[in-house]
Amino acid sequence: MTLHMNKIAAIAQVKTRAFMGKNCIIMPIFAIGFTAVMRILYNNMDMGSSAPIEMLNAYVLSMGLVMNLGMTGIYCPCLLLAEEKEKNTLRVLMTSSVNGLEFFLGSILPVFIVTAIINFLLMPISGYMISGNDLAVFALVSILSSLTSCIIGMLLGIFAKNQVSAGTIITPVVLIFMLIPMFANMIEELSKISRFLFTGILMDMIADISTGAKEIIKPESIAILIAEVIISIALFVIFYRKNGFEKD
Repeated sequence: MTLHMNKIAAIAQVKTRAFMGKNCIIMPIFAIGFTAVMRILYNNMDMGSSAPIEMLNAYVLSMGLVMNLGMTGIYCPCLLLAEEKEKNTLRVLMTSSVNGLEFFLGSILPVFIVTAIINFLLMPISGYMISGNDLAVFALVSILSSLTSCIIGMLLGIFAKNQVSAGTIITPVVLIFMLIPMFANMIEELSKISRFLFTGILMDMIADISTGAKEIIKPESIAILIAEVIISIALFVIFYRKNGFEKD
């Protein structure tokens, strides 16, 4: 499959303008605001000496990251694709020479970049800064997680007929990726599931960094993240073709 960078750039430009609309741009703002509010709440809670402020801020960071991945990474690509269907602009791409991979790359690039940047901005906002070798690992995991979340959003967008149905489809998926990791420490069954979710892997890594663990992420976790990216891309291309979005 041949890739044409000019087509990818054109699609990315259109998607960037659409992303700046009020329906999408509020999502990264919400993730930032959520993290700031949670920091204030946790910093004013009397958690006792067993919960130092640094660990509280680390937990706030992990929750903010999960919120960003869900609201920006998953929600926005799905909503943008559903919006294209409503405006019939997707039909133009279906009958043009744009192939599935070009459409995918051009559509996902703007949201992916914003999601990844917000992940790093959440560190000073949460009050928990990661440095040294841990920062390199954080960058790798957060970027892979951002990519996975955006691909999932694109996948959901294929099945959304319009923006209203997009919200219905997104909600249970976002809740799964958010709530399972958040409650994994309380319920053992959820903990077993969380270790296979990109959001759970990210939260566990932040917790291990804050406690000074020697191994902040396992090789199998990295393998899971990479596998999720590959599988998600493959599924998107398959459903893109299956739904008649590509006419080769």
